[in-house]
Amino acid sequence: MKARPLLLSASFALLAVTAQPGEWGHKKFIELGWDIPDTSFLRANWAEMERTTPFGGVMFQIAAKDDQAQPISSQAVWDPKPWKRAWLEPALADLRACRFTNFTDNFVRFNATPGNLDWADDAGWQALADKAGHCAWLMQQTGGKGLAIDFESYGARQFRYDAAKGRSFAQTAALARRRGAQFTQGIAREFPQAVLLALWLNSVNFQAGNLPLPEAVLASSGYGLLPAFIDGMLDTLPPTMTLVDGCENGYYMDSAEAYLRAANQMRSWQGPALRLVSPENRAKYRCQVQAGFGFYLDMFLNRATNHYYFPPLEGSRLARLERNLRFARDAADEYVWIYGEQCRWWSVPVQAPQSVGQGRPWEEAMPGLSRAIAFVRDPLAAAQAELARLRQSRTLTNLVENGDLAQPAGPQAEALPAHFSVWQDEKTAPGKFAWDNAVGGGSARASKVNRGCFLQAVPVRPGETLAVQAQCLPRGASNPSLIIRWQKEDGAWTQPQEDKTFLFKPGASEWRQAFGVVTVPSQAAKLLILLNVTSQLSDQDVCWFDNVELYRL
Repeated sequence: MKARPLLLSASFALLAVTAQPGEWGHKKFIELGWDIPDTSFLRANWAEMERTTPFGGVMFQIAAKDDQAQPISSQAVWDPKPWKRAWLEPALADLRACRFTNFTDNFVRFNATPGNLDWADDAGWQALADKAGHCAWLMQQTGGKGLAIDFESYGARQFRYDAAKGRSFAQTAALARRRGAQFTQGIAREFPQAVLLALWLNSVNFQAGNLPLPEAVLASSGYGLLPAFIDGMLDTLPPTMTLVDGCENGYYMDSAEAYLRAANQMRSWQGPALRLVSPENRAKYRCQVQAGFGFYLDMFLNRATNHYYFPPLEGSRLARLERNLRFARDAADEYVWIYGEQCRWWSVPVQAPQSVGQGRPWEEAMPGLSRAIAFVRDPLAAAQAELARLRQSRTLTNLVENGDLAQPAGPQAEALPAHFSVWQDEKTAPGKFAWDNAVGGGSARASKVNRGCFLQAVPVRPGETLAVQAQCLPRGASNPSLIIRWQKEDGAWTQPQEDKTFLFKPGASEWRQAFGVVTVPSQAAKLLILLNVTSQLSDQDVCWFDNVELYRL
């Protein structure tokens, strides 16, 4: 057993995973579903929810009662009826009782339902702005992130232009812009740092935005007045507030190109989303509106006869889900909201008797789903946790031969470590590679290497996920890194865009540690581990490598 094991003990590793986000830790996966909890449910179950699900936050509803003990809900708030802040006091107490650690980005769901406000109703729109403010106040007081706004018309068609009201489309759009400004003002008064995660913004109107005269389409579309409302929101958006276009059309995207195209359409100065914004607000839009995506779990569970269906990838629908979710993560600025209808993540009942899911737990309906989401959300943290569990169960198998570098390749003084070869740039002065028995009970030593590496090839299969880690001890001018490359069976290099570089970071001792997670790309048959070093200029510039480990996950 070598000293300085890189893997942490199980308990400490799990704590470290919680405390320190990994490479993709800034990307947030937010849950929404038919199992939407209210604040009382959160109070009773928040710890279990965090422990058993792979999310960075949850959309929840406010369920309260008015002075007549009649129920009110943030899911049915878009009407002229005013609220009193005192009605939210029980919800305030519920949220203050929660001690969220994993759920760092929680949102209160705020629906455009029943959606029956007349655009000229000053009192009604003031009541709505005040209700948005009450919800923002609740989130500001309890460490929430903001409001999750759903503009979808589940009731009346608030954002469809109605000529029967006696106003032109331009007149109605001007009113809608004024109401959007009023709406944002109500939120900003209470929580100027809020994030407003809309399930869609202008992404719902890309078709109109691609036309020279968008009004020609907007005047007859279901959400034709929404761009004007959004423009009004931008009018009064404080510089500390963020809007997110959640692009619900992400449900149907099935390629990296589709997600990236949509993200570009939301962000680009010449994209359809910006063309629906007034010129004076376009700079603010670029600075304060993020591209996000909706992701529909039911697409990967429904039967093939269902319109909402994605087929298997290499024999597995879960593999397709993981691939598409990775595409969504990479294209989003920060938020992906993961939506499901026919199953549940927690014990809130879901009535879906005719569906494949039938209201069962998601993990029961799709075994491995939680792990798949966790690995896409933050591969490094998920891999650290899984390795800790495997170490505890003593089922780890290191795929690297002589990974502890305890064996030399031969008896000669300058022998290399067994099972490792070397490469260096022939255009520079030759450096020295050797096995060193005086450091760490055996290690690989590189000195005066301007550009070179120790390397070993390991057989792999496309689609596998592996964790790789190593240690190094640099002295003098040494710039070490851990690099993963790929070869075909015949040794030809493949998929250079899939090469990965992981940096050695300082640890508790003088030895530095590198850790990474890779997925084997198509066509690759071998994974190449490169213990790379550059910038060594003299014999005093030395770097030792040790404890090289590679594990299938």
